[in-house]
Amino acid sequence: MGKTDTHQEQRESLVEVGKLCYERRYICGTEGNFSIRLGENLLLTTPASTCKGRLKPDELVLTDLEGKPIEGQTHRPSTELAMHITAYQKRPDIKAIVHAHPTVAVGFTVAGQSLAKCVLPEVVCTLGFIPVAPYATPSTNEVSESISELVTKYDALVMDHHGALALGKDIWDAYYKLETLEHHAETMLVAHLLGGVKTLRKPQVEKLLDIVGVYGLQKPASAEALLSPDACTVDGDN
Repeated sequence: MGKTDTHQEQRESLVEVGKLCYERRYICGTEGNFSIRLGENLLLTTPASTCKGRLKPDELVLTDLEGKPIEGQTHRPSTELAMHITAYQKRPDIKAIVHAHPTVAVGFTVAGQSLAKCVLPEVVCTLGFIPVAPYATPSTNEVSESISELVTKYDALVMDHHGALALGKDIWDAYYKLETLEHHAETMLVAHLLGGVKTLRKPQVEKLLDIVGVYGLQKPASAEALLSPDACTVDGDN
């Protein structure tokens, strides 16, 4: 069996995620890049300069963990694959990455507004604190440097004036985190338009962090940051 057929299920899932991101306008044109770690030294990733909403499974690219295409590939890997490789090297527990440009989440960085607020219980439990990586020139080593430390602690982050990065145990887990991130941003935007964001109180956030196990989750590594005055309301009680 050839390499093209070996990971057909992963190929089809990655293609479907690309279509969903395109349909939901998390990307446009040839934006975005996605990857799946198939083994210790094997990645499946999207090709450069292609619309990720129109990909076919056999157009995806196999590379090693240095980003070098495996022999026989007909397409070039994403120009931002180095960012994915950095995340995989820092987080051996993650198996997939979704990088897109969700409009509202990115709009918050353009406006200089923080998404790191405890507003939705589901977001507190699943994503935790949402940091912003400093601005970096796309498709350069600056991008890897900007996210290098953040990915060790966070599964979802926003990149200043650029996009968002979501890490997961598989490609669907990564996609759902991206979806949750943009939903959070949309809710925050509506709250701003209606007069302002009312954050959860610290005791409420503490209770949420205590019950994450009910959902089969672990307490976010960013729990301490979630309890800071910048993220939740610390004066008063429930």
